Amino acid sequence: MKIVPKLTTVLVAGMCVVLGINGYLRVHRETASFQEERARRHRRAAATISAAMTNAFQMQGEEAAVSTMDAIASGYPTIQARWIRGAGGSTSPDPRTTIDRSHAPPTWSTYVPVLVDGKARGEVVLIEETDADEERARGVISETVKTAAVLALLSAAIAFFIGHWVVGKPVRSLAEKARRIGRGDFDEPLRLRSSDELAELANEMNAMSERLVTTLEQLRHADRLVTVGKLASGVAHELGTPLNVVTARAEMIVSSPNASDESREYALAIRRAAERMTGIISQLLQFARRKTVARARHDVGVLVRDAVDLLRPLARKRQVRVDLEADAAPALVDAGQLQQVVTNLVMNAIHASREASRILVKVERRREAPPADIGGSERDVVCIAVEDEGSGIGDEDLPRIFEPFFTTKEVGDGTGLGLAVTHGIVREHHGWIVATSKVGVGSKFRVLVPTEATE
Repeated sequence: MKIVPKLTTVLVAGMCVVLGINGYLRVHRETASFQEERARRHRRAAATISAAMTNAFQMQGEEAAVSTMDAIASGYPTIQARWIRGAGGSTSPDPRTTIDRSHAPPTWSTYVPVLVDGKARGEVVLIEETDADEERARGVISETVKTAAVLALLSAAIAFFIGHWVVGKPVRSLAEKARRIGRGDFDEPLRLRSSDELAELANEMNAMSERLVTTLEQLRHADRLVTVGKLASGVAHELGTPLNVVTARAEMIVSSPNASDESREYALAIRRAAERMTGIISQLLQFARRKTVARARHDVGVLVRDAVDLLRPLARKRQVRVDLEADAAPALVDAGQLQQVVTNLVMNAIHASREASRILVKVERRREAPPADIGGSERDVVCIAVEDEGSGIGDEDLPRIFEPFFTTKEVGDGTGLGLAVTHGIVREHHGWIVATSKVGVGSKFRVLVPTEATE
């Protein structure tokens, strides 16, 4: 059953239950009210007849008293009065009432003793059938049923039309949007003219579509990168031997005593170019080749200090100061790969820094929650922060800095693989990198690696 008929059925059923309970209580209330009214009427009639018959007994005798009873009872059309001579023998003037349910309709009887000089001369029985109660109850039930039927029909109609517009139509739109997403159609967003939960669901579906588009583009890009990586890896292997030959021949020319100064200068240029090409190929192979992380417990502060000390001469050559603030921070890491991460980040910072500027490298223990793409709760991490005062990275380039072959450096100054390798190493350690930057102010890279093994 679809949702609108289901909601309509539930609403009508609930209304019928409520009206049924109300009808039952109403019948019970009306019946109790009618019985109370009858009891008062019987008590008034009993008091009147008892007083009149007592006077008649005293003045004229029993026959006159009975005639008086008949005359008074004729004023109550639904009540029959009977005289029972000498019945009961009770000296209490209070009437008593009984209900006889042995036949239909039940009868309501009120017994009134007639006392003369303190002695009971008999009883007057006031008898009334209760068929009026049943008729009144049937009238209330009939009225309640009719009212319930009319209200149920009105409720069903209102619920159906309101459900159709408020629930049914939006749900059908959501279902159609889900089918379009299933077919790969992410273009047309769903707009609902409301501000309820269904509209919120529509907005989430639109956002999901946008994320799926981005994810599919990333997957296509990753697939292209895999193909390019395989081709580049093969080309790199093929170029390795010729470059070694070129480097060796250039070295031979440089060291030859018979070579002229001009030849040596050309040979040095050839050797530098070949060494640069060899470095690019080495980075490319390192990016394409997936290594197994051999983690052991190391003091990350010590590893970072060793890596920074190796880079200080290059920083001084470019007139850049590198400051280090490293706390003791033991963690399960691959020492060589983590030092490569630090080296890549500090080298980038040196290249991006202005003369007489400062680079701050900081190591500290923290407790942070990983980003959504990693997931999980807060955990103990070691944070390696590298902050420079360089040119910064534009907002349009910042999301792409970890992509392979993407670089903001001048042509010939970078391969676009350093940050991609760094990102891969950090992810293999189940960590993450947070990059912030402002053009003209500088950049800050924070590497967060769990202190313990995380699967």
